[in-house]
Amino acid sequence: MCETEFDKVAVGDAEQQFGEAESEAQAPTEETNTVDEGCSAGGGGVWRELGDLPSGAIISEEALARIFGRHPVSIKRAVQRGELPPPTRLLGGPVWTVGAILNHVEGRLEAARKDAERTERKLRELSP
Repeated sequence: MCETEFDKVAVGDAEQQFGEAESEAQAPTEETNTVDEGCSAGGGGVWRELGDLPSGAIISEEALARIFGRHPVSIKRAVQRGELPPPTRLLGGPVWTVGAILNHVEGRLEAARKDAERTERKLRELSP
């Protein structure tokens, strides 16, 4: 099991944003604050941290890079490729809400599903 540095940054941010009492109820535990698979950078694991945070939680570029086990430049490139939604600036740095990231990913998954269905239909039409 691989721990991330996420709890040190995001929990502190959540305490500032939501108040200490609420963040204690939402604070990730060691069990929920781990990457289930692929703990090395680029391992392609399951990132539960995003799902464990409230939809309105604000995530900095650095925190997002730590969650994904990547360098912040990789996050910038993922935005350029459309893999992540464009951030907004807050206090001079790029930030997202958890909800915006998850909605973007869900939208991309839905588009991929529809594309696969179209391809399958075309193949059936062309098959004898």
